[in-house]
Amino acid sequence: MDIRIKEVMRHHEDLIERLKGIPGVSEVSARAILAEVGPDLRSFPNERALASWAGVCPGNNESGGKRISGKSPVKKHPLRSVLIEVSWAATRKKGTYYAAKYRQLRARRGPKKAIGAIAHKILKAVYFIIKEGQEYRELGANHLKQINRERLLTKIKEEAERLGYKVVAA
Repeated sequence: MDIRIKEVMRHHEDLIERLKGIPGVSEVSARAILAEVGPDLRSFPNERALASWAGVCPGNNESGGKRISGKSPVKKHPLRSVLIEVSWAATRKKGTYYAAKYRQLRARRGPKKAIGAIAHKILKAVYFIIKEGQEYRELGANHLKQINRERLLTKIKEEAERLGYKVVAA
């Protein structure tokens, strides 16, 4: 079966190689993802539509202060299962953005919701790799720290200016 699958997908080897650049994505999972979504993504207008179809879109339903169930309507979508497995593998790779983001989310939301969020992020990366022909660009584990550092500096500067001080960069 593996030989037959490789034979059928031989026209998409460059795409499979680009998908393998994502942490946690192996050749088998890259072929499974490509088999589910297809090589062109014409039926999905954006990455949100693809995430919704695969059942990995985040649920944040609130109206009038009342929280409505955020459960995914898709129970056993094959792509969702592959993405969850890929997410677990991606969070185990040291020094990656996905591992750092998983640790950050796991502290607040728990491991399963954090893995669902990582699966969503990976699917968004897959969308842009396939649709736009981009290569995967690893942000690194320090990316989140850098963003938080910039937010903290901006907040401190605004607070100092509110108190009448002028902040000058050193």
